[in-house]
Amino acid sequence: MIVELFGPPGSGKTTLAHVLAIRLREDGYRAEVVRSYRPAIRSGALDLGVLLFVSRIVSAIISTAGVICSRGNGGASLSQSLLMLRAMPPKKPIWRARIWQQILKLSHAWDRAKTAQDILIFDEGYVQAVGSLALLNGNADRSALETLLGDVPVADLTIRVLAPRAMVAARLRGRMEREPPAERLFEADFEVNMRSLSVFETISDILAVSGRDVVCAKTSSRRSTMKSTQVLERAIIARYILGTNDGERRRVEPQSEAVGLHVP
Repeated sequence: MIVELFGPPGSGKTTLAHVLAIRLREDGYRAEVVRSYRPAIRSGALDLGVLLFVSRIVSAIISTAGVICSRGNGGASLSQSLLMLRAMPPKKPIWRARIWQQILKLSHAWDRAKTAQDILIFDEGYVQAVGSLALLNGNADRSALETLLGDVPVADLTIRVLAPRAMVAARLRGRMEREPPAERLFEADFEVNMRSLSVFETISDILAVSGRDVVCAKTSSRRSTMKSTQVLERAIIARYILGTNDGERRRVEPQSEAVGLHVP
């Protein structure tokens, strides 16, 4: 079963995904988080600057080549990535390199997740990728978003993560303060990220009209996050049981294999 989260940067998607996975495992289900792109964090006062910049570029090239060549799935993943990028290319080349790698690895991980028996929770799936492309391209036109959303794979359950604007702003500022300056070259600036609130509002409206099964989760406080987690857990379990042949739970096994999506 594939579950995907979407929402503005800083809304708490990754945290919620891990809380959900823990709760599901505690209830006896095999659940793993498929992580997306995560920016580097400054480890101390020293900033390696150009060295970090070059290392990320080299790492991106190597990991992308690995995805293309591995297990014969590179063709499908490459095709999916090219279609999305051609439809809405980011303005800056360095943004294009980052989102290219992210979408390519997403395609590869999604293909693997479709054949898995576990519950795979993508903290950023295809809906998030569409929103990211719209932001980096500068085109949040509704018709363009509708077209792109209609072409990407659909999860078994889609979760929209909601957080107050002030909280998103505070989290983004904190994240930027922890990032090395060289890392910020790969990231959209604060103003671009804040525009994502309206972009994902439009995306949510499009999904509702299309009939997509979307559940909302609030992360404005610890209490609201835990309440949302309870609702989401019940929704995931209900759909998972309906999707299994025998309706039985698949118990957690030690060191169960996760479908990883880690970008250096």
